[in-house]
Amino acid sequence: MAEPVTPSYGSNPYYTNDRDFGDFSDHVTVWIDKHIGAENTYESIKTKFHDNIQVLQSNNPAEHEIDDESMLYADQDMLKKLSDQVYCLKYFSTPKQGLQYIHSNPHKKIFFISSGTIGEEVVPQLVGLSQIQGIYIFCGFISKHAEWAIDYAENISAMLEHQDDLLERLTRDIALYVETKGDQHKEKQELLKARNCYAWAIKLLNRGKMLGDNGTAKLIDRITKKLDEAHSSTICPSEG
Repeated sequence: MAEPVTPSYGSNPYYTNDRDFGDFSDHVTVWIDKHIGAENTYESIKTKFHDNIQVLQSNNPAEHEIDDESMLYADQDMLKKLSDQVYCLKYFSTPKQGLQYIHSNPHKKIFFISSGTIGEEVVPQLVGLSQIQGIYIFCGFISKHAEWAIDYAENISAMLEHQDDLLERLTRDIALYVETKGDQHKEKQELLKARNCYAWAIKLLNRGKMLGDNGTAKLIDRITKKLDEAHSSTICPSEG
């Protein structure tokens, strides 16, 4: 994680309860693959995915400019530890392990990734779960798995052959989900939570743009307007 930028504000923050950052959203990504899910394997891929989808970290000074003031004042060691527990990517090498995690966390909204072979086994068990937000099949030969996948065309978000395409699509979909969480918080007048979710969504979309996603400009503009509205609303010290 990049070193935090020291805020230039002179006053004390109105919000100091750091414990709630893990509750602003409820999403997690689950990846089942017998190779990638094994320990101490494909570390460069795992790091790349973690750095791109983890909203609690900022990867460069420009991202710190997007972060809400409350995150800049938060305990950075706490955020780093929290980033391994929430909004992260959980890897599993067998369907049994991955499904056990999903069923043991019914309050989590799941973005699910698997190989084609594992997907053929697991996808039929996921389609009825309301907690599933997206299903992504990552495989080298899509045509090989088209026969079984066609029966779940309405449930599978994408079938992708390249890891960068997978990460680009996943990043955008998580960003849009976090935006909806911001909308929910704003409707409840939980403005601090709303601002953080909108800022996180913008960070994710900017990262997607760096990966080659050319459709983010209008989305960023839309969410930035929502963020500005949340900032302009009356903020009470007891908010959150």
